[in-house]
Amino acid sequence: MANYRVGDIIRLTRIASGLTQEQLSENICSVETMSRIENGKHGVKKDIYQKLMEKMNRNPERSYAICVDKDMQIIEERAAFEEAMTRHDFERADEYMTLLKEKAGESILTKNYVRRESAFLDFYQNRITSAELVEILEELAEETVPDYRRYMEEKIIFPFTEQEIILFKRLAVAYGRNDKNELALEICEMLLRSLRSEYMVEWKKHEIKILGNIVFFYQRLKKYEIACEIEKNLLEEAKECDNGVLVEEGIFDRAWDILREIKNGKRKKEEIEMCKKMMRKAYYLSLSRNDQVNMKIFSEYYATQFGESIGETL
Repeated sequence: MANYRVGDIIRLTRIASGLTQEQLSENICSVETMSRIENGKHGVKKDIYQKLMEKMNRNPERSYAICVDKDMQIIEERAAFEEAMTRHDFERADEYMTLLKEKAGESILTKNYVRRESAFLDFYQNRITSAELVEILEELAEETVPDYRRYMEEKIIFPFTEQEIILFKRLAVAYGRNDKNELALEICEMLLRSLRSEYMVEWKKHEIKILGNIVFFYQRLKKYEIACEIEKNLLEEAKECDNGVLVEEGIFDRAWDILREIKNGKRKKEEIEMCKKMMRKAYYLSLSRNDQVNMKIFSEYYATQFGESIGETL
């Protein structure tokens, strides 16, 4: 669960909403208190926070939390589902998604999570097309953050929640799968602008994953020099932040995506060797970190797909 700087959330949401401190604080608190809250010099009571967020059309419980009340009951199923997806074990992921749908109840948070993740699962299982995937995620994005297109076009910094960031990362990936790489880059740049305002304490882990996607989109656009420069900086940044796991998983996932496109006839079979090289790179990055979990996942998948040990060649 992400940790947020409440004052920054209120300030950035206010600016994105086009409100002054005077307008937002009216009938809620004094302008002086509003200013101190935004500057982090004054704590904010729950009832005040709720009123401020509701005035800006942001449901506070819906916005800056992952699980509330009944959502806590399905954490185990979520964890098991996400592990299965990481392993690309979609049959097992299907089983856990069925449980999640049964237990979702009326929680908006859980319902949105299920819609988002089941869409990708359906795509991976060839139950929907990439165009249908985009349609589902665009609809969910518009429901969740109605003004996101304006934020993107006008380069407005908006404090997205962690779950909203994941949703837009998924949407960018879906655009990429539809050869809308420029649009995918616009989504990524919107997220980076927001994250770099540091309203989220652990924002770096999301930045690293987004930069990994940006590398991939530039490669698809055949802008290899830009992609290489970003990837070089990305690896250095991940090393400094001790977030190598995000890089290795990103490389492996991109290789898996390409391999899937080869199997579906959208890419040339000659690119299989490039996929193998990327997967080996991910494996050796995990080896350098002594990440036993990912080493096992990568090596088992590689052996299943190619009939050889991932450690046989570099």
